[in-house]
Amino acid sequence: MVLVNLFFEFLKIGAFSFGGGMATLPYVYEMAERTNWIKAEEVTNILSVSQATPGPLACNIGTIVGMNAHGIIGSFIANIAFVLPAICFMGICFKMIKKIQSNNKANDIIKLVRVAALSAMITSSLTLYKSAFFVDNNLINVKAITLGIIIFFVSRIKKIPTIGLMIASTIVAGIIVV
Repeated sequence: MVLVNLFFEFLKIGAFSFGGGMATLPYVYEMAERTNWIKAEEVTNILSVSQATPGPLACNIGTIVGMNAHGIIGSFIANIAFVLPAICFMGICFKMIKKIQSNNKANDIIKLVRVAALSAMITSSLTLYKSAFFVDNNLINVKAITLGIIIFFVSRIKKIPTIGLMIASTIVAGIIVV
């Protein structure tokens, strides 16, 4: 029964998370509240690990949640369920792409979906912001804010590749914590 529930949870996430990996976060938070596969507090940690590992964010999240829920089989089921709607949707769109591009109503729908996806990402970003920059009793995490500001300015001033910033910030964060 866990595998069936896992399949349908990630099928839903894959079907409705327009806008990429960050758009999946509201659904992941909701899933965390309804299931015992992960805790809502763990979503930020899972996101951090998923950002630092290769592959699409949502698939990495699916791998971790699936592993927590039902081991390797759970990871496999979560990822299959997550990508299935995209494969089906893109297969249909591929057949109709020329018609969609010239249809003003279809373009209006796509623009509205973008707005909805952006709203979901902003909500998730605010949740991530709170968990990253505040400690449990809503005190400001000065170390995290300082590191975030430094990384922001370094990324704007120097043209350091994102992977370099991720590696450097991970090393610095490790030094600060230890």
